[in-house]
Amino acid sequence: MRNLKRLLSGLLVLVLVLGLSINTLASAQSDIVLLLNGRKISLEDKAFLNDKNQLMIPLRKIGEELGYEVIWEEDRSITLSKDNDTVHLKIGESKFLTNGEEFYLETPPVLKESKSYVTAELLNKGLNLVAGWNGKHNILMLRQLKDNEEDFFAIDEGNKEKQEELTKYMEFLQKYHNFNGSILVAKDGKILLNKAYGLADIDQNIENTPQTTFAIGSVTKQFTAMAIMQLAEKGLLNVEDKLSKYFPDFPNGDLITIHNLLTHTSGLFNYTNLDEFLGMDINNRKPETVIHLIKDLPLNFQPGERFEYSNTNYVLLGMIVEKLSNMPLEKFLEKNIFKPLKMENTGMYSIENYQIPDTTPHVGFLKLIPVDDELVLTQAYGAGNMYSTVEDLYRWDRALNTEKLVNKETLDKIFEKYITTDETNHYGYGWMITEDHSENRIHHGGNTFGFTANIVKYPESDLTIIALSNVGAYDLVTLTEDLSSIVLGKEYNMPELLEEIELEDYSIYDKYAGRYELSELGETTFINISRIDNRLFAQITGQPAFELLPLSESRFFAKEANVRIDFVKDKTGKVEKLVLEQLGIILNANKMEDVQEKEEIELDSDLYKDYVGEYELAPGFIMTITAEDDKLFAQLTGQDKFEIFPSSEDEFFYKVVEAKIHFQRDEEGLVTHLILYQSGQEIPAVKLNN
Repeated sequence: MRNLKRLLSGLLVLVLVLGLSINTLASAQSDIVLLLNGRKISLEDKAFLNDKNQLMIPLRKIGEELGYEVIWEEDRSITLSKDNDTVHLKIGESKFLTNGEEFYLETPPVLKESKSYVTAELLNKGLNLVAGWNGKHNILMLRQLKDNEEDFFAIDEGNKEKQEELTKYMEFLQKYHNFNGSILVAKDGKILLNKAYGLADIDQNIENTPQTTFAIGSVTKQFTAMAIMQLAEKGLLNVEDKLSKYFPDFPNGDLITIHNLLTHTSGLFNYTNLDEFLGMDINNRKPETVIHLIKDLPLNFQPGERFEYSNTNYVLLGMIVEKLSNMPLEKFLEKNIFKPLKMENTGMYSIENYQIPDTTPHVGFLKLIPVDDELVLTQAYGAGNMYSTVEDLYRWDRALNTEKLVNKETLDKIFEKYITTDETNHYGYGWMITEDHSENRIHHGGNTFGFTANIVKYPESDLTIIALSNVGAYDLVTLTEDLSSIVLGKEYNMPELLEEIELEDYSIYDKYAGRYELSELGETTFINISRIDNRLFAQITGQPAFELLPLSESRFFAKEANVRIDFVKDKTGKVEKLVLEQLGIILNANKMEDVQEKEEIELDSDLYKDYVGEYELAPGFIMTITAEDDKLFAQLTGQDKFEIFPSSEDEFFYKVVEAKIHFQRDEEGLVTHLILYQSGQEIPAVKLNN
């Protein structure tokens, strides 16, 4: 049940901020680092951020580095030409032409000190470059698209109907479910779909491409498992080796084997589930540090007894690879997997070496907010710190049908069904194997705070689907299942059309308001439904409120997460429960008897001026307090504004969410900061405009 509970955290847009001392993505005032095809470029005319926080790059330098002839005209128009490519643009104009085709920019080119500057959007769309912007570290990555020379990248010309059906599905998903990412579908070693959708960076308006890199989370595990099996094939280890052979002082090391680590049957606690993990120093580069978090904890069960997913297992496996190879895990993978397979855009996260995803991580659904994913990407190691592209992962997929990396006997061991995870799923070495009546599938997903990945193989049909997104907790499972159904001729449903309707009578919301118990989670978890004017809000225990938008009188959706809520009435018309759907999971929550609401006290609204201002909860994360019409409101960065109600002179509470605010005064009676109480946490915030 823990996994279901964690799944619901996808509803929370700012859970990371409330749970972490998160670093903002806003750029510091340091110089901008520019990488072109992996090479650091020195800029005499420095790039800068404009007043909209959009990156402005000197055009001539980039154009000439790429081999373009750059011609400046007196009317302030600019032409870049190379071979058969020509780009026309003009200072101050949003329209530009690429080989005669019109495009429009969000921010037009500008002049600064007689030099022409353009946005990353123009380089991305006009010069056809893969562009990636890391606003936290001020790194701009530009890369030329490369032609794929391998035979298995050939387009399947005989399957136009399937291609059109796949394209229709993806265009609908992007339009109505805000898909941002890349998709590759291949059948019998030929491409049916290889396309990118949405934006790599919303603020910079940079588009995704099939060669855009994404963090792939736990898809990393299959590479770590392959490294282990390559060493086993060379006779350098045996999967039945005890952990104590490599870490003599590890508690219970004589009970745990490498096989247990590979199959998640070790009983070791998952360190990423610890609160201490959220407070780790992102500058830490030693996997021993995360292992020390769980090293002395008791085993959850006897090794081999059952399956329980734990990232700890694959951190230890990566450390074993390093011990036996006498090289860092990333170097081993580069030498033995990435380079042999020409996976040139794949690596393990490293800010120091500029090995980072092109895409900005986000949380949300129809409404997206950028987040800081560096904690996971620095502390996941062999369990989940890789980045890649759909095309590179396809190269990996094709190699798994050959003996290029290991022999067939070893491959069979990797894909063997060692342990049952549930009724239809088993775990191999870094892969899930699902039994289906018609055809088995081999797959694995990956999730970080702001990225989602999924790779699925249907061996009998030689069908591969790879999906990468720069949005955390995006439902790629349903997506890949639907795409496979299209290719294999099975039934499927188009994504639900999400369009808010106008209700004739919003008083129906009064019947929905109340507390609902999610008993299926096995823990005390509630969903509070509240009406504020003609708006309906839901709030799950420990999480901020999110608005519910009507699809019908009884069915609702949210912009913050891919969730649906249906209110169910009994025969008398009384609301008896709600049904929550998210990521393919359906949960029932029975409505409880009406709960007595906390009542506010009478307070002189003239006092509200003492509280008005901005309070910093974390760098770049602000709570704004405003007073309007004798009411006091609180608004978190990126969230809706909600009224707060006085329970005493300096204490206020929310009605829409289980949280309260206590304003703090100094000796002179001036409000200097506040404390936000929510989810068992006390989060202080200093007033910025005293």
